[in-house]
Amino acid sequence: MSGPSPDPVAALLRPPPGWPAREHRQLLVRLLRERLPAAPTSPATVAQRQLWFLQQLEPTSTAYHILTVVRMTGELDLPALRGALAAVTDRHDLLRATFAMVDDEVVVRIGPCAPVPLPVVDLGTTDAVTREERVRQELRKAHDELFDLADGPLLRAVLIRCGASEHLLAVTVHHIVFDGGSRPVFWEHLATAYDALRAGTVPDLDPPTPDDEDDEEDDAADPDAALAYWRERLAGLPDLDLPGVRDRVSGALSAGRRLDVPLDRAVTTALTRLGRSRRATPFMTLLAAYLVLLSLRTGSSDVAVLSPTTGRTSEADESRIGYFVNTVVLRGDLAGNPTFAEVVDRVRELTLGAYAHMAVPFERIVDEVRPARVPGRMPFSQFAFSVQGRPAPPPRLAGLTTDWIDVDTGTAKFDVQLDVLTDDSGGLVAAWTWRDELFDPAELAAVADDFAALLGAVAADPEVTVDALPVRRPAPIPDAPTAKPTPSPRTRPGGTASGTLVHLGGPTDRPPLVLPHPVSGTVGAYAELARLLPGHHLVGIESGADATADSVDALAEAYLAQVVARWPAGPYRLCGWSMGGLLAYEMSRRLVRAGRRVDLLVVVDTAPGQTRSADAGTDDAATAARFAADLAASLGREHPAPTAATLAALPVEEQTMLLRRWLVDAGVTPVALPVREVRRRVETFARHVTAVAGYRPEGTELPVTVVQASASPRWQPRWERYVGARTTVHEYEGDHYSLLRRPTVERIAGWLARALDAR
Repeated sequence: MSGPSPDPVAALLRPPPGWPAREHRQLLVRLLRERLPAAPTSPATVAQRQLWFLQQLEPTSTAYHILTVVRMTGELDLPALRGALAAVTDRHDLLRATFAMVDDEVVVRIGPCAPVPLPVVDLGTTDAVTREERVRQELRKAHDELFDLADGPLLRAVLIRCGASEHLLAVTVHHIVFDGGSRPVFWEHLATAYDALRAGTVPDLDPPTPDDEDDEEDDAADPDAALAYWRERLAGLPDLDLPGVRDRVSGALSAGRRLDVPLDRAVTTALTRLGRSRRATPFMTLLAAYLVLLSLRTGSSDVAVLSPTTGRTSEADESRIGYFVNTVVLRGDLAGNPTFAEVVDRVRELTLGAYAHMAVPFERIVDEVRPARVPGRMPFSQFAFSVQGRPAPPPRLAGLTTDWIDVDTGTAKFDVQLDVLTDDSGGLVAAWTWRDELFDPAELAAVADDFAALLGAVAADPEVTVDALPVRRPAPIPDAPTAKPTPSPRTRPGGTASGTLVHLGGPTDRPPLVLPHPVSGTVGAYAELARLLPGHHLVGIESGADATADSVDALAEAYLAQVVARWPAGPYRLCGWSMGGLLAYEMSRRLVRAGRRVDLLVVVDTAPGQTRSADAGTDDAATAARFAADLAASLGREHPAPTAATLAALPVEEQTMLLRRWLVDAGVTPVALPVREVRRRVETFARHVTAVAGYRPEGTELPVTVVQASASPRWQPRWERYVGARTTVHEYEGDHYSLLRRPTVERIAGWLARALDAR
């Protein structure tokens, strides 16, 4: 007879030689967790859901890691420190939380109380130079190691021993369970627990304060009125960039740089006096200066910043650890060349109004206002602002002298963020943080210099007008077009058109090859082509989230305005597949009519002047099925798309949920999209089908290269109706969808590379 089956956990307590420790630990944790009863779940808050989705979209980003380091000098009681860490995580449930998607909802699970691992890195015997470098490496590692939101833990700690009486304690927490207001609570409770354990007593941490408030409910007296305020306040808000910003790289990590600039004390004192005379706080006065700087730098009198607020609205919240932060949008009006004193008055009013309605969560405002959403861009504004007082004193641990260690984590959540900090002496420091992939350090250093010069000027004379301030303006560009060209008589009214320029790859110092979207509204179909042309600058155009136009003319006009504003000197090179070919042709036709140079126009299996009816098969189920089938074919996904018959048997809401699951299962999206986003994509597809069916090209003198699939009808004769005999045809084996997939796309990319190099 055979004996009992071996216990897999017991068998793994001592792993085979050579097994990586990290993999061993992860497997043990998973096996042990499977033996525990399932932890109860609760819905994540609105803010936690938003952060969870952001982390899924950028799974290797460390922008939401919060690292705090404290130096401890003296005789450290290591067992007491380990016990104190466990006591704090026992007291605060969210430090034991994990997050997962269950039945299309993000939920929170609270794990059992358990010790917190505290590895010790002993550098006490290394020489000073080596030790300094090793400390930097260990702190970077402490910050950069990725968290697993589903498996946890979401708090980790490491102790670095620098000598017999000097240690560094580094604690890293994911932002989804921790914010700036959590930091003093954590360290106060850690100190209390450490002192008690060192004295041989049981830590007595204050129990959680009961609170009957519903985190999901607005605290505002009239939530509908508050939402109406934000709808009106944010209507038509432009999304601005600073001059010199580079093309955004899809999927780029949020790597950042930081520059600290001490502010002249006499200047800041004068600004404080100015604020008092206008009944404005230092926050309002400094915000006014920042808005003026951004206005002059961008050339827009309508500019906004995002500013965090604590979100702790009750006494109970003050003693809690969690993610309470809410973001408010502060939109400034600098029209009419006001004096700086008048700007302060305007900013005071806008700030008071925003704070009176800040109980509405930022994510709910985004849902309500529905600004254009672009990967890598924050909604409403790419600029952030805060004013922070002196940092809380370091924790007082019995027998130890402590102080904070400031660590530059090399991350950025916004394009440009200005935090005005208070140093130990009470002076102010302008801390600038920016996304490294978007700006040169010299450009941001110039922005910081302008801010300091601006503060000096308005402190000396608050009645100076905005236009007279010493801030560098965007350099004028010869022959630059107006921001919005004269509308074409062919453009149908009744819908708005907007697009997003997406960097697909290649060196940005070369003229771009612009690739407008097909009917899906996205540029995923060009991914393989971009991978095969790494030496050429490729820029896609995606349909904006706020677009409602259903004509090729309106879309081409809006997209062209963006392209010309971004590259005013040209030359212009356009290539489009399917509907993208129609957009590329219409944009090129308008460029030629305006006297601009089009170096290259390529239409890939594009049929001009289609004759099919625009409303054929456009009921909800048929449209959704066509959307899924077209997307699957264009991206080369073999996962079967839901059919019109399957969808027709479901209510509209269930149709959307089925599509949502299919997008993930087919590998089209990495996570389940919000329902409203799925609906938007289907609506965009339907509008673009209507646009294609209704488009009739106008003729022009313009050479066109037609890339043709052998299985498609011959489009060359149709194109010759509009451009005469000025067509060149390249035919490749395959059908409409296989042209942009391997192996055919390799041949197309080879020819396209030669054509671009020849220009």
